[in-house]
Amino acid sequence: MIGSLLGWLCGTVAAVLASVFVVAVVRHNLRVRRVRRTYQALPDGIEEQVLQLIQNAAKGCPSVTFLRLDNKRTCNGNDELLQSHVGGVPYAEAGEEWPTDSPAKFLLQVRLDERGLGQQWQGRLLTVFLFDFEPVVRCYTAPSLDKYVPLASPLAPLPCIWLTPIRMPVDENREQGDEDDEDPRRFPTTPDQLCRMVPEIRDVLSPFTRDYAGLLAQILRPVVYGYELDTSSIAYIGGDPMLIQNPHDPVCDDCGEPMRFLFQFGEIIPGVQLGDAGVCYVYGCDNHPDLCKGFMDSH
Repeated sequence: MIGSLLGWLCGTVAAVLASVFVVAVVRHNLRVRRVRRTYQALPDGIEEQVLQLIQNAAKGCPSVTFLRLDNKRTCNGNDELLQSHVGGVPYAEAGEEWPTDSPAKFLLQVRLDERGLGQQWQGRLLTVFLFDFEPVVRCYTAPSLDKYVPLASPLAPLPCIWLTPIRMPVDENREQGDEDDEDPRRFPTTPDQLCRMVPEIRDVLSPFTRDYAGLLAQILRPVVYGYELDTSSIAYIGGDPMLIQNPHDPVCDDCGEPMRFLFQFGEIIPGVQLGDAGVCYVYGCDNHPDLCKGFMDSH
């Protein structure tokens, strides 16, 4: 009798939990589809206006450089060689070969223009390849078209998409386990926080939606399936790493000094998965800026 009652009770609880889960998923999907439709129907100029408001808010305060996938900007084969982009063709100079004996994928390159990194990093260009889920990072001091030499790629290039830098205020968080006297972590501000920090964003978006944060997430990360910006779906320069595993604690192979966090990116390259919702972190040595290291983590 008791066993039958417990079985009935467990079955009922499981059914209720399953129903709650289904309702939550349906609501999530409906919200995502709604904000994506709204984003796709935005009039010309609205995106640029919102992005400019964000950059204006970052002036004179701690900030990071958010790297936004810009599907509307066409890669023409020359301009992007010296700038940040995913896929396409990597920058290279004389004497270099495609990294590793086996085919490695060229993922992206990032042009550093983040004031928080220090003068020695300004204008440098870093390329990142992936070989067996191990990042291969190369750093160039003063890239130019005069010094560019194309590499013979063993693989067909991935689609080229610009990464447009957007200066963004930081969200200063203190993580669990931090001491009270430690500096807070500096992460990109979330869409919801941006809408509260910069009310003009709501004013601009109000003719099109009441889901301001959801629509802003689409503007910052076009075609992402969601209304928030997860660590595995964004890229940014400066600040602190948003870790999904243990700290990396990298040191320079030449001087043994701790390396500086430069940038990170998640699964922003179309058709490329970095493990299970993976994130790549890139560090460099202030004393030897040509020496950089990459680490790949996944959930």
